[in-house]
Amino acid sequence: MGAGREKFDKPNEVRVTTPYLTKYERARILGTRALQISMNAPILVPLEGETDPLEIAIKELSQRKIPLIIRRYLPDGSFEDWSVSELKTD
Repeated sequence: MGAGREKFDKPNEVRVTTPYLTKYERARILGTRALQISMNAPILVPLEGETDPLEIAIKELSQRKIPLIIRRYLPDGSFEDWSVSELKTD
């Protein structure tokens, strides 16, 4: 790696992006989690008759239980890592 890239190898300490989950991030998170659930990943919420992986993923998101991290890249090459549970979904 070049000398200029080394300072961007860790996430920002101070966050500059919005704390809201975008519709694109929401779609990707739900799709990724639904795929994991369909491949027999552990389900992190109690089921109430749901069998559809997407419905289960939506329920996990509403209860902030999805164990995924979103990496947001910034124009200067740095990035911010946000846990799905940290982001506001309103």
